[in-house]
Amino acid sequence: MDGEANHERRARALSEAGLAFALVAPLTYVAQRLLERLRSPHLSPGLVLLSSHQAYGWRSLVATWFAGAAAGVVYVTARERAAAGQRAKLGAIATVVMGLLFVGLALAFP
Repeated sequence: MDGEANHERRARALSEAGLAFALVAPLTYVAQRLLERLRSPHLSPGLVLLSSHQAYGWRSLVATWFAGAAAGVVYVTARERAAAGQRAKLGAIATVVMGLLFVGLALAFP
């Protein structure tokens, strides 16, 4: 019975981490793209395709990295929440702080 409960906790934690990844990756990409547009709103039409293709790989890589880090934090928090109630509050606070830090880093270093 304990093995089954542990398996269920792990499956729930993995699904929450997957959801976090699926939400954070596109949001980070969009934030980077919007910041690019705000920094230089007037682009040369001839350079649009070249600049978009060069930066696309880096924006995607950064978005994937942030999403992976957020998924890891959510996974650990979900496992801790299932293990102990008090540590879950600290994990939730850490998740919010890390999320804000990631957003700040994404905006500061596109």
